[in-house]
Amino acid sequence: MRPAALNLGTAVLTLVLLGTLSFPAGRILTAPLHSAAEPARADAAPAPGPFFGEYGNPWHLAGWQRAMGARPRLLAKFQSFSQSHPIGGFLAQCERDGIGSVLISWEPWRPLPASLGGRAQGSPQFGYRNVDIAAGAQDAYIRGFARSLRGFSGTVYLRYAHEMNGFWYPWSRNARAYVLAWRRVVRIFRSEGARNVRFVWSVNPSLYLHRSQWRRRIGRYWPGDSYVDDVGSTMIDFGGVKRYTVARFRPALGELRRIFHKPLILTEVNTEFRGRVAWLRQFELVLRRRPWISGVVWSQLPSRSKAQAGPKVGNLSWDVTRDPPAAAVVRQIIEDRSG
Repeated sequence: MRPAALNLGTAVLTLVLLGTLSFPAGRILTAPLHSAAEPARADAAPAPGPFFGEYGNPWHLAGWQRAMGARPRLLAKFQSFSQSHPIGGFLAQCERDGIGSVLISWEPWRPLPASLGGRAQGSPQFGYRNVDIAAGAQDAYIRGFARSLRGFSGTVYLRYAHEMNGFWYPWSRNARAYVLAWRRVVRIFRSEGARNVRFVWSVNPSLYLHRSQWRRRIGRYWPGDSYVDDVGSTMIDFGGVKRYTVARFRPALGELRRIFHKPLILTEVNTEFRGRVAWLRQFELVLRRRPWISGVVWSQLPSRSKAQAGPKVGNLSWDVTRDPPAAAVVRQIIEDRSG
């Protein structure tokens, strides 16, 4: 879609958030994570229990299920604000396939080719910036999207503007405006009666940072208890210079549970080909010992990070459906989460 025209309200809010006009210092950045001033949360769809999902094409679900010998409870996809193809076809096919839950990674931007690099990818895009969305520039589109998701017969996990605590997406800029944009999106969905939607605030574990620095950074983007239903995290072992063992993720997962007290969804999970079976077995143990990890979403979509890092990282292009040893471990994880 084309960005909506920006009005005077957008210009004023831009000045406020950039500091040109006065704004009470620290009103959002220093607010406690659990603020009594937040409005009561409207009822969201109940979580359907532990689940395993995958980023996949619902039209190919039968083939994936045959190859794996198990069936995911959830299907996931990425959807950008600029994407002209509507979400309705995906949702309708999921319903026909008997899929009761979906996860939408909803990205407020016009995606750029990964080959342009992280600097270009993280550049602000006029009309899609946090400040623009917070001021209402995308309200019409957001309302239409809310109505589309409202029509789905099951639960929708909406992962809006994920990994905001990094630097590789444009919505990472201006944490204050991010919070306002997030809250505006939630309020619109509630006003449209999309009660089957659960809002997933999904961070990057940033294993390259000291944990205290990581905690401070994610805190700047926290929208507040009443605006978040589930907390999420990416969990990908890229290999090479970004070789991340399962053990390295455990502190971040525990911190997310301790700080936010929300169900935790691992919103993108994958590992490089080398050492994949051992990694997956360790991952299975982590899940068994942490029942508060409510969801796991497997992703073997093309990786932007791989495209940008090239040979510095491992092989993420392998296919679990064609790898019997790895498929056996993933199948066990699916069965564990289907009981």
